[in-house]
Amino acid sequence: MSAKVQRRDRPWADAYVSVLCGPIAMPTTDALRDAVAAISRVHPHSRLTWRLDSASWQWHDDRPLESVVVERDWPGDDVGSTLNAIAGDAALASPLCLIRYPNHIGLRMSHCVGDGRLFLTTISTVLQSALTGELVPWPVQRARSSPLLGAAAKTFGGAPRLLRDAVRDRVSLTTDAPVGPGEQRPWTPARRTVYGSLARSRADELFDWGAQFAPKASRFALLIALMLRAMRRVGLETSDDRRVMVDLRRYLGWRYIDGNFLAGVPMRIDAEMAPEELSASMRTTMSSARPLANQILTSARSRFATPIPTTSFDPNGLPRLTFTNMGRTPEIDGLPFLTDLPPVYGGSVPPDGPLGLTVLFGDNRRMISINVAFNDNAIDADLIQRAVDAAISDPVGLVSESPQPSRSGGPT
Repeated sequence: MSAKVQRRDRPWADAYVSVLCGPIAMPTTDALRDAVAAISRVHPHSRLTWRLDSASWQWHDDRPLESVVVERDWPGDDVGSTLNAIAGDAALASPLCLIRYPNHIGLRMSHCVGDGRLFLTTISTVLQSALTGELVPWPVQRARSSPLLGAAAKTFGGAPRLLRDAVRDRVSLTTDAPVGPGEQRPWTPARRTVYGSLARSRADELFDWGAQFAPKASRFALLIALMLRAMRRVGLETSDDRRVMVDLRRYLGWRYIDGNFLAGVPMRIDAEMAPEELSASMRTTMSSARPLANQILTSARSRFATPIPTTSFDPNGLPRLTFTNMGRTPEIDGLPFLTDLPPVYGGSVPPDGPLGLTVLFGDNRRMISINVAFNDNAIDADLIQRAVDAAISDPVGLVSESPQPSRSGGPT
């Protein structure tokens, strides 16, 4: 079979996400391949065996199973380095490849296949099918034609005030904008991921503190506050352009859908805000439907714009933060994790340009991971490592710190 690559997925063809999960009582490589074959046969829209023809922008369902599931020796316990190696391994066939390690599962997937919802679904469904020998239902539904326009009609057509709220909630980012073009240095991508593991007991201490002293703060807001305070503690300045990844499926009427429906939305968040303030600011933006409006405008502009590769950057520019959350899902928690080895649940996403700095949180029953992806030829890797170390060593101390004078007052 063949299918047209949706326009919303095309910009992501060369952007690879890597995921590493374990330790798990791993099935054999043949069992994993059999599971992929069974799922693809019954659910061809799973995209597990699809191949991308970027010349014609067509999907073709004709990949051999040997290229979809490969076997590798365990490279060592540096999770960040392993995530980087997976993402950059050109020997792994595109656009999706599962890597079987002795006690871990790895995934390399082009973002054109789908977003974070699909990463987790792929790992859990293939593993559970291979372990049980029975086909686990594939929960992802196929996207209808023009889903964002359908979501806009449903969201704004039924409540026109949401359009006014979206305009009113927009974020103006002017405080650290350069007054001129600035110095430019040649640049090529140099992706790096720093990984930190917050033990379940330490994570529970953080959430218990939140329940007592910041009961209106979400867990995600507490984790964002933790990293903002950790960066402040080590002296890492960031741009006022701070974003949170939002799953636009909330506006589409169903939870599982293939393709890319995540959007980085500018939000009013900074280290001087208490966790409850962060949570309230994020809730305001969600209820305004601004994430959906932003993405519709971005998609409309991209139809008429030709992407220009970034080849230089301003060394005096500040990193632009984006926060995203894999969350705690029953699909991952249901896997047969081994308890005699350190838990691993990491992910790495492509940074947004030279100064992009993406913080991704992973959550399972044994730990919370903090994954920071960036380009180490534009952003100080030592500061990133120190910030992650501070976050995992003193989470309650950081989120309970008193506000300090802000560098610029943050976005308005």
